[in-house]
Amino acid sequence: MKQKIKALTAYFRAHRAIYLIWVLLLLLEEMTLFLYDQAWPIFLDTILFSLLLIGSYFIFSFSKWHKKIKQLQLLLENFSKELLPPRQDQLEALYQQIAINLADKLLDEQENERLKKQEMLADFGIWLHQIKTPVFALDLLCQAQNNEQMRAEIFKINEYLELMLNYLRQQLDNSDLVFEKVNLEQLVKQVLKKYALFFAQKNLRLEFGELDLQVTTDSKWLTFILEQVIFNAIKYTKTGTIKVGVVAGKLQISDTGIGIKAEDLPRIFEKGFTGYNGRQDKRASGLGLYLSKQVAAKLGCELTVTSKVDHGTTVGITFPQQN
Repeated sequence: MKQKIKALTAYFRAHRAIYLIWVLLLLLEEMTLFLYDQAWPIFLDTILFSLLLIGSYFIFSFSKWHKKIKQLQLLLENFSKELLPPRQDQLEALYQQIAINLADKLLDEQENERLKKQEMLADFGIWLHQIKTPVFALDLLCQAQNNEQMRAEIFKINEYLELMLNYLRQQLDNSDLVFEKVNLEQLVKQVLKKYALFFAQKNLRLEFGELDLQVTTDSKWLTFILEQVIFNAIKYTKTGTIKVGVVAGKLQISDTGIGIKAEDLPRIFEKGFTGYNGRQDKRASGLGLYLSKQVAAKLGCELTVTSKVDHGTTVGITFPQQN
């Protein structure tokens, strides 16, 4: 009801000149009849006929105006040349042409920006490939010398390089997603195997819960989220246990690490935010959880974190019920 009143108010405001002229004409007619001492029935008949005409005009013009308003609202949400309402006069035609020109210009600028970012990503990819060659050589030397500590640091270098590459990919906002049925247990085991060296170094225990769950997702980007979450769990757990399992349809990764301060929790998914733990570490980028949240949104997943200082952190990944 309020919307109808609002629409009628807006309509009369837009067409007030026509109805004002109609009222003025009726007043002039009344004055003329009064001066010539004519009978009131003539004036009443005139009012009835004019009401019939103005009422017909109102029904026709309001329906046409309301239809145009709906078209413009739809156009506002998703601009498309095909959604433009029919042009009523030359003024509307000019307004529409201005809107089309501005939209075309914006699309051209967006495309140019996308191409620049694409070129930057390609250049970074070449650089990443080049830098990985000496890193790989260092890794082989460390293996030959059986230096596990150096191997772990080299592994971290690779992880940070991949993190930056994924960050640039996200900035392109492309649709690099391939949805398929994925066995969650296999995916989690692959990630845990990747970080086996760190589990051994820190002597962390792993509790592997129930993971027999099929989800529809993009395995590459879900792997990225799991890597960020599990690597953080290892990084901030000096001793204790890391537990992975499915609870009530939600994948949970828990640790017994240093935890997160209550005042930091609401901001952990912000870009560049490192919090108290990150400032203590002095090497945190503040991108891992930010990117994880962005990717999770594209996958239709919900990422939640609960934590208590000195009692550990639990990260939950809820998958969509309908895909």
